[in-house]
Amino acid sequence: MKTIKFKYIYVAVAMAVLGSCSEDFVTIDPKGKFDTSTYFSNEQQCYAALIGVYDPLRKNTGGFENLVAMLNAGSDDFYAGGGSSTDGTGIQNFSTHSLTSITIPGSYWNDHYQGISRANLLIAKLPAASMNDGVRSRFAAEAKALRAFYYFNLVRLFKNLALVLEPLTTETIYDPEQVAPEVIYAQIEKDLTEAIAALPNKVNAETEAGRFNKGAAQALLGKVYLFEGKNPQAAAVLAEVNGTPGGVNQYGNKLLDHFSELWITSNK
Repeated sequence: MKTIKFKYIYVAVAMAVLGSCSEDFVTIDPKGKFDTSTYFSNEQQCYAALIGVYDPLRKNTGGFENLVAMLNAGSDDFYAGGGSSTDGTGIQNFSTHSLTSITIPGSYWNDHYQGISRANLLIAKLPAASMNDGVRSRFAAEAKALRAFYYFNLVRLFKNLALVLEPLTTETIYDPEQVAPEVIYAQIEKDLTEAIAALPNKVNAETEAGRFNKGAAQALLGKVYLFEGKNPQAAAVLAEVNGTPGGVNQYGNKLLDHFSELWITSNK
């Protein structure tokens, strides 16, 4: 009889304990990843995200599949080389002008769109972040300049692209469609023009080296105009960057006197 009573008491206590459990007991905070719905809340988080937008710039000169090596292999500057004609299929096909949609390294598409995706997300999140408006404006300008740079590389490599300017979701990921190159170039011009208006004339060489300033965005816009055949516009914007030949421009920089001086490390 005592045993029976004890069993009833044990079951009652167990039910009471189980019934008192809250959702907190089974709710686990994600570790090792950020929730985009709550991140981007302040300047520090947005700055970290901005660094992420800069990261795909490594595609130009970093790693084996970098643009400088690949595109020069397609010119008269050098041959792809390597152990054989199959050593590095991508660079070999650049060298022989035999690229196809199968042989071109996928990173040329993926890395640039990764940068665009990060820029789109940061631009969308910045308005709600708790931060100084001047810093917010600069971050947005840098993100737009970077987005323009990534689209500029893409449109020259692939011509027909999907123009994506908003963060994609599971509902919209299949919506983007290819547009004409002229549409991409128009967006590049728009992004750079808006960025130039908000970027600083100079950056701190000690703490901000490598970040976009006004002159860098203007130089990029001038190059974009040249690729579009808009020579008068290119001349006008590049004149602002170069200044008077032999003199110092409005940002305190000047062109080197001799082309060979580009290879003197102290001139960087």
